[in-house]
Parts: sequence; structure tokens; C-alpha cells
Amino acid sequence: MIRITVSIRLTTQQVENYYRGRIRWVIATAADDRTVKLPFKVLHPFISKDGIDGIFIITTDQKHKFQAIDRLKTQPRRNLDAEA
Repeated sequence: MIRITVSIRLTTQQVENYYRGRIRWVIATAADDRTVKLPFKVLHPFISKDGIDGIFIITTDQKHKFQAIDRLKTQPRRNLDAEA
């Protein structure tokens, strides 16, 4: 098995474009600078009202055929804007 780490951030508009049939694939850069092309449908479980945002582990077989995708647990993003 091969494991690839990618960060994916898609806006609600980009997700909507998928549902309208305008896009079928997501292309992301892996942590090791490889380019990864995924069918959008594998990201369905991760769609929220804000789109898709997270760091994911993609698992493939030795021939690079997709096997699974899992989201890493991360800390929620905080608004860093503060008034003095």
C-alpha cells in the first residue's frame, strides 16, 4: 500500500460546480510535491456547508489504484484577527 498526504480546500462554489457536472476531478499537490488526481466522488463524505477543507491520507495499491481516503484529525482553524 502507498499512502499519500494531501491538503484539500474546496469552496462551496467548487463543490457546486461538481454537482452541476462542470468538474469530475480534483487535482492536489501532495506533501512530497507529487501531483494527485482524484475523482471528486471520493470526497463526498467530507463535504460540509463550507465546502471541503482538510488534510487527507490517500491510500493506493502498488499500481497507484485508489483504495481509500481518510481525513486527519486537526485542530479547528481559529480567527487570528484580534483587536488590541
